[in-house]
Parts: sequence; structure tokens; C-alpha cells
Amino acid sequence: MSGSADFDYSNVDFINEQERQYFAEAHLGEMVRDFLVSPVGRYLHGRAKAVVDDGKNRLAEIEDPTTIKGAGEWKRIKQEMANAESFMQWLAEAMVNGDMAAEQLKEYR
Repeated sequence: MSGSADFDYSNVDFINEQERQYFAEAHLGEMVRDFLVSPVGRYLHGRAKAVVDDGKNRLAEIEDPTTIKGAGEWKRIKQEMANAESFMQWLAEAMVNGDMAAEQLKEYR
């Protein structure tokens, strides 16, 4: 499955809709792995990690997070970190779900 983002599912004779779903999830997990080893994937994942790491440092530098200015900075930084963490989490979930779907496929055939 790896390396084929344009896989034609119409050529596969699935036993039922559940098998088709497992196949699609397993394929998505493989596509995410391919993405993460690509230059763009490495770049974006690295950027997301840097946003989280930098955010931790920036939060520690806020003088007084109880002031209006400090609270605003805190909220903005935390949102940037949450966005980056969500991106990484979605990729991880796609890979884990893909692995679980691939295991389920083994039971079908």
C-alpha cells in the first residue's frame, strides 16, 4: 500500500463495507507515514514541534500572566501550541488507526 496516494479502490473486491473501511484507514496510515518522511512532512512536523517548544519558553517569560496584557499573551501562545499539538496528534492518530485497521484486515482474509 505504501507510496500510492491515488490508489484505485474500484479494482478491489471487498467482502463488505467494513473491509473497505479498514482498507481505507490502513492506506491513510501508510500515506501519513510517507508524508512524514517527505521533505514537506519533515518540515511541517519540525515546525509544529518548534512551536510547542518555543511556546513553553515564551510562556515562562511572561512577567505577569494575571494582567490583561499577560493573560492575552498567555492565551495566544497556548492557542498556537494547541494548534501545533493538534496537527501532530492527528498524524499520530491516523498512523495508529491505520495499524489497527491493518490488523483487522488480517482477520478478513
